[in-house]
Amino acid sequence: MSRPHLGCGKRSRSCGSRSGTAPGRCRWPGEGPLRLVAEVDLAAVAVAGLDAGLRLASTGRLLAFCYDDPDGTGAIVDAADPGTAAGWRLLHLEGVGPALGAHTALAGVQVLTWPDSEHPVLEIAGVELPDAMEERLGEPLDDAVGEDAVGHQLGGWARPVQGAVEWEAAEARLGAATWDEEHRREALRWRPLLQVDGGADSAWGDAGCLYWLARTDGTRPPEPSELGFTWQTG
Repeated sequence: MSRPHLGCGKRSRSCGSRSGTAPGRCRWPGEGPLRLVAEVDLAAVAVAGLDAGLRLASTGRLLAFCYDDPDGTGAIVDAADPGTAAGWRLLHLEGVGPALGAHTALAGVQVLTWPDSEHPVLEIAGVELPDAMEERLGEPLDDAVGEDAVGHQLGGWARPVQGAVEWEAAEARLGAATWDEEHRREALRWRPLLQVDGGADSAWGDAGCLYWLARTDGTRPPEPSELGFTWQTG
């Protein structure tokens, strides 16, 4: 039930990842430009032999964008509101160089992850983790990114701030969650793809985290139509 993922930190093998904010090349019509908050060099990940726990392209770059309301208008991306979907993007681009320039360069730390205690996959399997075991399972990840950080990561199981992010992806696709069997099945079709920890200079703040997900079984790179997004804050 565990999944490998890449925790992105400042040590270990380089995976060509960067975090930070930069003016975006995407816009939310009527609101403004999106912020480029992370990029991943997929070729570097492949060459390093790092495993994100799901199939990714082996060339090009992933560029992650989100609107962070720079003018303080109150406009936010709401995963449950399709009308705000233009406020996020995850692009796979070929033949482009680094987009974040001199921002923080990160490296891949190979770590196993475990589903959050509220994840439906544990409920279906009839597994209830004792607190001590859950803490023990989280130790390798805490060692990689720090106990007080949600952390940047590629693939694996998400490290949520407020409950399983797959539930929110299911709600975005099917409508308001009723916690019924249809939503449960839909949640299980989603896999976390990219997680970006917040920052003091962003709308989601230090306690927030951004999550891009893919509606895939992990055996092939996801199509653009199979991507989803949500964010949480403490």
